[in-house]
Amino acid sequence: MNQNEAMTRDHEILSVREDIVEQTTVQVCIEDTITITLNGIPVTTLKITPVDLESFAVGFLICEGLVSDPGCISAIDVRPTLISVTAEECTLEGSLPSLEIRSAGVGIGRRQELSSPALGDGFTVDKKILFEGTRQVHETATVWRSTGGTHCTILVDNRGHILSAAEDIGRHTSVDKAVGKALLSGIDPGHSFMVCTGRLPGDMVAKAYRAGIPIVVSNNAPFSSGISLAERMNMTLVGFARPPRMSIYTHPERILL
Repeated sequence: MNQNEAMTRDHEILSVREDIVEQTTVQVCIEDTITITLNGIPVTTLKITPVDLESFAVGFLICEGLVSDPGCISAIDVRPTLISVTAEECTLEGSLPSLEIRSAGVGIGRRQELSSPALGDGFTVDKKILFEGTRQVHETATVWRSTGGTHCTILVDNRGHILSAAEDIGRHTSVDKAVGKALLSGIDPGHSFMVCTGRLPGDMVAKAYRAGIPIVVSNNAPFSSGISLAERMNMTLVGFARPPRMSIYTHPERILL
């Protein structure tokens, strides 16, 4: 079974187009309920697409600020409904939100008042490479093309090479998986820009910040919380990136126009 088959199943529908009614088969996304524990402590329970679960666990813990370095993770046990992670130097700051089943489209509700330093300067990308990244994210989203039900995230270097890519039913969890894939491959996400689908609230931008990603690009709209966080943390935020147009909301100096 390939990954696309693990993410979808066939379902018979009645298709109606004006006066034409017909029975047909379509593909729909599969979702599972997954709980993550960190050193035996339940962290969250999410509904996600049941693939790339080890990458998801690593990326989620880094992007939520629960583990500062993937090297601190000593063991990951992946089971059908449970991912158990053992790590040193984890940062279970204060009390976590009460455990409940959450949509993949949200984080775990941690506050975005980040106290860490802003990201450094240095990484830049030509606008042609950035626009190419928006094309690449749609080419990569094969499950979305067959179902219309996923989000996609890719990490791209400033030469236009895709470093990692992931699809999931949630935009937040697609970020977690893409970051986790990069880290498990020994790739530093800080040497890439992130192209994702969907809107950009503060918790999406916070995930990129914690992964060290300096440029975040979406074909959709950023929210005020995402813009404020990107401005404060020296991140470049690009919305409505649909060639030949884009809107650069913060720190445009990283984009070579």
